[in-house]
Amino acid sequence: MPRSSPAYARVAAVAALAVVAGAVAFVVFGGPGKSPGPRSALDPYLQAWARGDDRAAAQETDNPRAAAAALAASRRGLDGARVRTSVGKVRTEHDSGDAEVRVTWTVPGIGQWSYATTVALAREDKTWRVSWTPANIHPRLRGRSRLGTVRDDSPRAPIIDRNGRPLVMAREVVRVGIDRAKVTDIDATASQLAAVLKIDGDKLAAAAKRAGPKQFVEALTLRNADYQPLADRIGAIQGVQTVDGTAQLAPTRSFARALLGGVEPATAEQVQKSRGAIAPGDDVGQWGVEARFDRRLAGSAARRIVIRNAAGSPTATLLRRPGKKGQTLKTNLDRDVQQAAETALSGRTDKVAIVALQPSTGDILAVANRPTDQTFDRAIDGRYPPGSTFKVVSTAALLRDGLKTTDTVACPPTIDVGGKQFKNFEGEAAGAVPFSTDFAQSCNTAFVSLAKRLPSDALTRTARDFGLGRTKASTVPPGTDSVERAAAMIGQARILASPLAMAGVAATVADGRWHVPRLLSTDPHSSGPSLPASEVTTLRTLMRSVVTSGTGTALAAVPGEVAGKSGTAEYGGGNPPPTHAWFIAFRDDLAVAVLVEKGKSGGEVAAPIAQKFFLALPAQQAPAGP
Repeated sequence: MPRSSPAYARVAAVAALAVVAGAVAFVVFGGPGKSPGPRSALDPYLQAWARGDDRAAAQETDNPRAAAAALAASRRGLDGARVRTSVGKVRTEHDSGDAEVRVTWTVPGIGQWSYATTVALAREDKTWRVSWTPANIHPRLRGRSRLGTVRDDSPRAPIIDRNGRPLVMAREVVRVGIDRAKVTDIDATASQLAAVLKIDGDKLAAAAKRAGPKQFVEALTLRNADYQPLADRIGAIQGVQTVDGTAQLAPTRSFARALLGGVEPATAEQVQKSRGAIAPGDDVGQWGVEARFDRRLAGSAARRIVIRNAAGSPTATLLRRPGKKGQTLKTNLDRDVQQAAETALSGRTDKVAIVALQPSTGDILAVANRPTDQTFDRAIDGRYPPGSTFKVVSTAALLRDGLKTTDTVACPPTIDVGGKQFKNFEGEAAGAVPFSTDFAQSCNTAFVSLAKRLPSDALTRTARDFGLGRTKASTVPPGTDSVERAAAMIGQARILASPLAMAGVAATVADGRWHVPRLLSTDPHSSGPSLPASEVTTLRTLMRSVVTSGTGTALAAVPGEVAGKSGTAEYGGGNPPPTHAWFIAFRDDLAVAVLVEKGKSGGEVAAPIAQKFFLALPAQQAPAGP
């Protein structure tokens, strides 16, 4: 090929480039007959660092002990972040050099963070090593400084009622615990403190033994009002420490506790599942509304990547990630109505629930449960046979079938249907009496005798107009045989409903239409069909008679025209089976349901609670707000 030809020129250029590249390769990687180049140390160092093996990375340096400590400290400081790198220019001069390295961390709760640094290199006895300096990690690190993160938490937002009054807000508390640095006998201290606080001393002792030598081990957080009567006894226990602080709390410990929920330090499982959004020690909603809307109420912390000095104090900020402020949650609860519900249940330790609604809107005004040491919201999530409170629905189905309240319907002590004996729980209407008397006295046998005049799906269809069977809060399946259809007339068989659902039945009679229950002010409005006007009038009259002359006379002294229906519902086995006690009622634009688990009868046990509720309401009872 002629030397002057274009092809020859291209070949010559490629050959020249190969010579240059080869020369670089000899310098960076070494070559035949040469000692290894600087990449022989740089690459293993970066690869080990990227796979999280800081000790192996340190072995590629000229000071493995210092490097291992520094690499591990910065990784810990970045909350166990993962790192990856890419190499730019590698420069050498005699026995020293450096490499431009792009470092990208993936930090939990922050995300990716990239920067450029220079990794120092040195050769000794023909062997290249990474020349250790903290600047290999980040160009601004010096001495024993390291990378770290900082969380700047914003205050948790409050939960408010329909009128903007706080239900849950930051309140002053006292955190009581053991100071590991001051305690000498952990078991003795834990036992004494547990006796005062009425907590498990063995668990407290175990937690204290697992803690570090200078750690504060919290036993219990108390409201100031609860702490003061115990202050002297707590202060006399060796090794106990108290810390003043704030916590998201309702006005009292019992106040809507199962519904609103509680805020406590995050569990290890919650921290792990959050993928960095929650850090150990963060306050997190653990149940109820606080848990359901935790992220909305808590927002998110502002995050920073910082340089920390040898003492651990931040000295410079390298990256900022803005947080998100928690948002106030407005409910439809009415603080006055809720307080009346709490008053109605005051002093009770059995399993009981009360829930109040605004019939015209479906707004949930109050939810109270006992016992207060349980977080189960039986008022909303419980499912129980509604017993005779369901007779409101049965009566509506009978009215649609042509029954008149003046029709005579006998109320015998017992009645047999398909071999099953039905009896009356709360009262008997002597002899042949009008149906209106059967309703007021809650005569089971009268209702059972009328089951055969209704189609098998009549109760299912009618119940939907009262909200039952429309949501998971209740189920009203069609009867499969004569016995089941008879039992369904008195709210037994396979019928189940929550107290909230049964409050909706009373609310439907009060307003003439069922409205979907609404807990939050932003919940959409939705409703069922309007009931026939004559049916509504008749049901209101019948429910009023329960209070004036039937099983609900406990409410006769309540001001205004209260209308209601008692219920006693069998459940489980036994002869006779145990029963739950119910009472549902309404007055003006307020409806309520009361459930007492294992209550003897609705009129005897549940109705007095409903009475206390109405009497505890402010004089201006009608709930204000939207």
